Amino acid sequence: MSDLPSISVITPTLNQAQFIRQTIDSVIEQHYPRLEYIVIDGGSTDGTREILQSYDRYLTWISESDQGQSSAINKGWNLSKGEILCWLNSDDYYLPDALNTVGEYFNEHPEIDLVYGDCDFVDSEGTVLRPYPTHSFDYKEFVRLTENYIPQPAAFIRRNLLEDVGYLDETLSYVMDFDYWLRIGLHHRVKYLPKKLSALRLHHSAKSVALLSEFSKELVQVYQKLFSWNDLPKEIVAVKTEALANIYFRASDCSFWGNAPAEARKYALNSIRYQIWPLRGLWLWVALGRLGIFLANKIYKNPYFA
Repeated sequence: MSDLPSISVITPTLNQAQFIRQTIDSVIEQHYPRLEYIVIDGGSTDGTREILQSYDRYLTWISESDQGQSSAINKGWNLSKGEILCWLNSDDYYLPDALNTVGEYFNEHPEIDLVYGDCDFVDSEGTVLRPYPTHSFDYKEFVRLTENYIPQPAAFIRRNLLEDVGYLDETLSYVMDFDYWLRIGLHHRVKYLPKKLSALRLHHSAKSVALLSEFSKELVQVYQKLFSWNDLPKEIVAVKTEALANIYFRASDCSFWGNAPAEARKYALNSIRYQIWPLRGLWLWVALGRLGIFLANKIYKNPYFA
């Protein structure tokens, strides 16, 4: 066990007293022999600080105002010393033996720089809702399909990536993980480990639920940045048109379900501009039809859409 790599877990938090105790316990109860645990609190006012104080002997914590989640994670990574890095949000948690599984895998596969496993979506009570749609990694398909099938709470990286790839983009508040996987996968080896490692909580105050429409602009921003890079391989450049069509459609879908119909329409029309497959064009017209139904129900004040 002493040969396992050291792992630094960073938990960014702000006013998550309802969930953070379970998050912390899930890390401590891993009993990983070379664990460094750092919690970066953005200045909570809901009792989080008192909870952190009760865990003083198990972790390092800082409570001060910051520039958001990405900034907090970067701050934690800067403070950390572990060979393997990750972050676990304060409403998510690890499943038993997750860190030992990951540590052993990195030890046995020195050529791999990012490892991710399986994850469950759970509700506010921890009841499993459904599995995260995870599968093996192929960079070209990852870019083309615009589907983030790497569950962030089940993803772990080697420290050397901070030198090669850099830190999280602090201008991003919602898809910083997707952006980071895109940056890593371009030149580094990524591996899927088919074992359940974590739980990702969905609840009304979670960003992934409460601010769904805000994802749209960042999704588009990330892909516009990706295709501005000069060192993209030819096979990635070859899927640019399809990838942009997909990301605009995905942005439209997020805006639609986030109750931002004007943004949904704008992104859908941009997606149509990039269409290269007739069948996919029909798919978009179905989406536009769905948008029309949504708008009609809003206009006529259908209570279901209130």
